[in-house]
Amino acid sequence: MLRSIAVVLCLGLVVFPCGCGGGGPPPPEPRPPAGGAELVQVGPLQIRTTSTAGFTAQSMPTPAGTCAFVALSGSRITWMASQAFMDRLLYVTDQWYYSHVAMCNLDGSNQVRLNTNTAYETDPQWSPDGTKIAFVRQWGTQDTEIMVMDADGSGVKALTSNTVPDSSPTWSPDSQKIAWESGWPNAEIWTMYADGSEQTNISQNPANDYQPDWSSSTSGAAIAFISDRTGTFEVYRMAPDGTGQARVTNDGIYNYQPAWNSAGTEIACSYELGSAERDIMSVTVATGEWRTLMLGPARDHEPVWSGDDTFIAAESGRNAYPAAHIWLQQTTPPYHAFQVHRNAADQYDPDLGSPAMQTERVLIGPHGSDWGGTDPVFTGADAGIVAFDGRGYRNFVRIGVRTADLPTLQATPLSDTGWDLVGVVVEAAEIVNLKEDAGRGVPPVTWQLDPFNSGAAVLYFGAFSGKLVSVLPVRDVVSPTAARSPTDLVRQRIEGGRLVVEGNFAAVFDAQGHNLAPGGATHATISDGELTAAGE
Repeated sequence: MLRSIAVVLCLGLVVFPCGCGGGGPPPPEPRPPAGGAELVQVGPLQIRTTSTAGFTAQSMPTPAGTCAFVALSGSRITWMASQAFMDRLLYVTDQWYYSHVAMCNLDGSNQVRLNTNTAYETDPQWSPDGTKIAFVRQWGTQDTEIMVMDADGSGVKALTSNTVPDSSPTWSPDSQKIAWESGWPNAEIWTMYADGSEQTNISQNPANDYQPDWSSSTSGAAIAFISDRTGTFEVYRMAPDGTGQARVTNDGIYNYQPAWNSAGTEIACSYELGSAERDIMSVTVATGEWRTLMLGPARDHEPVWSGDDTFIAAESGRNAYPAAHIWLQQTTPPYHAFQVHRNAADQYDPDLGSPAMQTERVLIGPHGSDWGGTDPVFTGADAGIVAFDGRGYRNFVRIGVRTADLPTLQATPLSDTGWDLVGVVVEAAEIVNLKEDAGRGVPPVTWQLDPFNSGAAVLYFGAFSGKLVSVLPVRDVVSPTAARSPTDLVRQRIEGGRLVVEGNFAAVFDAQGHNLAPGGATHATISDGELTAAGE
């Protein structure tokens, strides 16, 4: 059962529905452990505590249009996961003997088989509006044709019907047209409307042109493709009408399966280094600069970006070559990767799109309970401050206090901090440490406060990022009392667009945990969301 905690937030409280349903063997997925209180929803977060008795979610006043900040305390948190609309994985599997199109959540859960027949299906791709799926079907020894169906597998329709192979369908950004590869031995790039009308050869070159990918960026419509015009397979690009054909890569090494990122600035492709090895590389279109995205001992190919460019999905044989499996990997450090499915069947031809509500991150939970067996940031937390905005979860800071000191813990929001900062005074008999989420698979940033034996710390967050900007442990403060107010610990004023903070501080920590005043300070200055000065 899921219930909502009633907190008053400027963004409101949203209770999200579940993701898509489906069948198939249930792979490992992020799920809360049994036991403890029922799940509660705070903004985009699902939270489970040891008991609901005393658990509070206290909202903090914030400037309009910024993150919402909520202080969580009163009962130990054993599970906290952020929910978000994320792409679903579309792929081909031979799990049911014939190659069929299937879909699932990014963690491999909610697997759905879309068709049941004796045909072979490949190359599925979501329409940008998420309502249709283009794919390739072959009956027996007939040539392959471009098909389209509704997102639930119904309404299947053939778009091509000729005597040459058709493959690699790709959608225009407005979901109105499809480009594809057609012909043998001279392959060309064609376009048509999504109903199959007005089929037009747009590449028109005596060389072979393969594997088109239509940029989803609205800032510059373009189709990337592979051509052997120079003797090796290189990445080219052209306008949707075939004009402006230009070479993107010039490395003399075989490149395959180009895939635009959503911004239209990079093209990922499979980069062949030998007969048994391919890696996923990405080239920046404007500069021609390369970077490695997936590097494995076997073949990594058929890359596709997530809608927010944070992940690459690709087929890989890295753990059971020549068997094929889908792997998902971050596109930025630490480049964490995991295998989506673990079974004997082949999975290949991935595509990402048509977002559904899913578990985005497991922030607090048992070891290995996040995606792909990754450890969450924390196994538990007695208190913390979470930030989220209209896009979802943004940050979590765990407040570390000793168990015996939990009854003394309290958080008091500060007012008049300016338009870009949110302040709070955290008090207890002693604040031991603060730990901030630094991202999936990355150790948290830690502010170790126990050497100062401080009973209070002043925290400033970026109002838009939700990230800690500064931590000011207050010197020689003992257990909080009802008679004391935050103004007894810290005084603030806006001066020349900067926030000037005064008090008796044992240290002045910046966003990276560096102490800018080892001998203590009586004031600090925060400007443009960063700690820029501290005075003795």
